[in-house]
Formats: sequence, structure tokens, C-alpha cells
Amino acid sequence: MENKIGEDKKIEDRKEKVKNWLKNPNNLVFLIILALASIIRLYYFIITKDQPLWWDESTYMASAKNYAGFADYKLESIRLPTFPILASIFLRIGFTESTIRFIILFIPSILLIYLTYYLIKEMYLDKKIALISMLIFSVLWEHLFYSNRFHTENFALVFQFLALIVLIKSYAKKEDFFFIKNKYSLFLVIIFSIAAVMFRPGNIIFIPGIFIFLILMKGNILFKNKKNTRYYLSSLFMFFILFMITISKYSIPIISTYYQPDKPLSWVSLTVFNGFFQPISPLLPNLLFYFFLLGIFMFIFNLSLNYERLKNLNGDKENLDFKSDLLNILLIFSILILFIFFIRPGTIEYRWFFPLLPGMLVFTSKGIIDFSDFIGKKLFSKKIITFLIIIISLFGFYTQLIHADAIIKAKVDSYGQVRESGIWIKENSNSQDSIVSASVPQHSYYSERKVYDFAFNNPNQSEEYFNMKMSEIKPKYIVVSVFEPAFTPQWVYEWPSKNQDKVTPVKAYFTDSEKKQPVLVVYKFNYNYAVNTNKTQ
Repeated sequence: MENKIGEDKKIEDRKEKVKNWLKNPNNLVFLIILALASIIRLYYFIITKDQPLWWDESTYMASAKNYAGFADYKLESIRLPTFPILASIFLRIGFTESTIRFIILFIPSILLIYLTYYLIKEMYLDKKIALISMLIFSVLWEHLFYSNRFHTENFALVFQFLALIVLIKSYAKKEDFFFIKNKYSLFLVIIFSIAAVMFRPGNIIFIPGIFIFLILMKGNILFKNKKNTRYYLSSLFMFFILFMITISKYSIPIISTYYQPDKPLSWVSLTVFNGFFQPISPLLPNLLFYFFLLGIFMFIFNLSLNYERLKNLNGDKENLDFKSDLLNILLIFSILILFIFFIRPGTIEYRWFFPLLPGMLVFTSKGIIDFSDFIGKKLFSKKIITFLIIIISLFGFYTQLIHADAIIKAKVDSYGQVRESGIWIKENSNSQDSIVSASVPQHSYYSERKVYDFAFNNPNQSEEYFNMKMSEIKPKYIVVSVFEPAFTPQWVYEWPSKNQDKVTPVKAYFTDSEKKQPVLVVYKFNYNYAVNTNKTQ
């Protein structure tokens, strides 16, 4: 009887805690945003759960099928196998593609929304910054789009955000992170950072920002002793020189992808923020972008007035907002510097810049709050402040959602012909057969057959070399399509008509209902295979 009374009391205590927690407006808003974000992402998951895979997606998933024993495809040297190995486990179990999408795409995307709130809540005393950031991130068009595709960004971001949470909560604030004690904080930051890079090597670009932040946090110790300062800086300089010599002397694909000194400086990288926040119409102002610039300007202005604080940073809650601003600005600047001077892409994809999202979201949110505070104080009204914050945030939410909706739905059927042809080839071939196609990873994934490109994995893309290798390898099908033109030599489009005695068209896919505009044709080679199988054609 006493045990029953004790259990009832515990239940009542928990209910009371929940009620008290919900009484806090910030907590209630957090739940509303999380629920709304989950509903939105579930809606797009349902729409995209059967969409065809693109090149990068197929690279990971064809590799996953290879690890699971269902396909013959080797992962490119510029990628790491962590994500494909994880996906291969679910393939081995027998999960469908849609189920795997839910587990390794949908769930991490929801987790990231929560981690965004948790991270920024730990960074700043004003919870509005975390709530606005969470709201914007929940529908950030580029992230919402790629959360529905087999990409590695979400897993990398999960571990990056965990590293940043430990860095702020445990290292900077000297608080325990769940069961992890403060004294192990740096070790945990390193582990989470390594995990992020193991899923996506490109996310290594957030580590320099953390490294510089740690130096500044220890500045009061390092720079008081001139001997220690000289030793530290000289060691850092020597490490940098050795690193540059190593990557210049040895061509390591996974490194050379992120260091391209022969290319021109990539000033186009500076347009990334405008790209993330682009308006749905040229007639509408790009408000979120302007508020981001305002947030950056206010930080730099305040820093110029209080730069002495840089000399007295230490591990406690004092000056927490300043330290968090410093970390976020370091993430942004270090990542931009790496892209402009080291990676040097000629064109950019916004997803490459996901590692700087914490800083971008924070300064955007702070810009909205600073602007609203300024107007509210001018009008002597606190209600105006709240009203402006809500209206501006909802406007940003709406523009992001509309932009994401248009792109997701427009691309949901793209590369459908490649998928259908791959499935057809699987159903009309044997496991020993091979094919030739420009869409190597897609056809490897869908057909589960050995796929060669038109150069037969050789830099020589001549027609003569192709004919020689074709006679040697004897593929069953050749696929000619408008897809992947960068990997299709021009002579390929004329090869079937010039070799009608060698190949016969057996399957074609069109863009028009009259079937006059083919976009993909499957040709079968006219020779017999000596294969041991009961499957007939």
C-alpha cells in the first residue's frame, strides 16, 4: 500500500513539473515549433519517400549495396565509407528504401532541429535567439531539400552540433554534459568532431574555428609568458608548413579536393548568405539576409568598444553571450576563408556551407531582436517589440517554406527515367551481366549489375578505345541518355546509329506523351552470353 502511495506521489510530482515547465512561454513556443517542424518534414518525407536517387545519393547507396553484398560498386576516393556502411546494415536486415529514408534521413533532420535549439539556448541567456533560430532552421530551404535525399550532411551536422554543445556547456561554462564530467569536455569535443568528419570530410572546415576559440579561451595563460607564446606560435607555424608540403607533394584525393591552389580565389563564396535567404520574389525584400548583416555589424561594433574582453576570457558563465558570439563569428570567418583561399570552388552549392549554420542563424536572430528592440524603444512600447519579432520571424518562415516547397516538388521526379531503366535492366539481365552507362552510380544501385562508364574507367575516352574494351568485356546493355552529359563523350550519341549491326534498341524513355523526344535509350548488344543461369530472356 505504501509503495502504491509512493508511486502515485511520483506521478503527481512529474505532472506538476510538466505543468510548471509548460507555464513558461518559451517552453511552450519551443514545443509548438518542434511539432510544426515535425509535421512539415513528415509531409515532405511522404512526398519524396519514393523519389529517384541522384548521382551523389546513388554513390552512397550503391556503395551500401556493395557492402551488403547486393551490387558491385566501389566508393569514390574523395568520400569516406561511414554513411554507406551504416545504410548497408539496414539493407542487410531487409528494410525497404522508404524505411531506410525514415531512419537515416527523417529522424536525424528532426534531431537537428532540437539540437539547434539546445545549442543556442546554452549559448545565450535570451531564449528568443534560440527560438527564432530554431524556427528559421526548421524550414531553411536548402536543408529541408537535402533532408529528403541520401546525403551525409545531417549526420555530420548532428555530431558537429554535439561538439559545439559540449564546447559551450562543458568547457566554456564548466558544467557537466549529462553523465560526462567537465574535465573530459575537450576529449568529447574531439570525438564528436572526428565523427562529423567521418560522415562527411567536408565538415572538417568547422574545426579551425573551434581551434582558434580554444586558443583565445586560454589566451590569458598562453600570452602572459612570452616564452610560451613563442613556442606555441612557432609550433603552430611549423605544423602548417609541414601540412602544406605534404598535400602539395602527395596527391591524396580526399585532401586535394579541399585544397586547390591552382584555381582563382573564390569570392563567389561570399554570396552564400544571400543564397540561403533568397526571397521567393524579386519584388520582396531579402529581410533575413539584411537582419543577418545587422547582427554581424552589431557584434563587430560592440567588439570594437570592448575588445579588452578578448584578453580575459575564461571558463565560466561570465560574458557568456560575448564568448558565444566570438565562437560563431570564428566559425563563419574561418569557413569563408577556407572556401575563398583554399577550397576555391568556381561555383558553390549552399549545402557545402552547412557547418556555418549556427553562426548564420544566431546573428540573423540577433539582428531581428536588435531591430525590434530599437523600434520598440523609439515607440515606447514593449508590445511592439514582441509583435515585430513575431511578424518578421513568421515572414522569414513563410518565404523559406514557399521556396523549399517549390524546389522539392519540382525535383521529386527528376532522373525518374534513369531509375526506371535501371530497374528494367535488373529484371531483364543476370547477375553476371554488365552494362555501360554515364549514370554509373544510379544504374549500379538500381540494376545491381556491374556498370562501366564510356571510358571504361580510363582517362582515354576515344571511340577506338571504347570499341576495344567493349569486345573484351562484352557488356549486355549500353545506355545512352541526356543525363550526365559531363560524363558522356560526344561520339556516344552517334555510336548506336553507326553500329546498328552491333546493338538493338530494346527500351526507350520519353519526355512527351507522343513519344517523339527520347531522353534515354537502352540498347542490347547482339552477341550471345555463355552464362550458367536458369533465367531466360
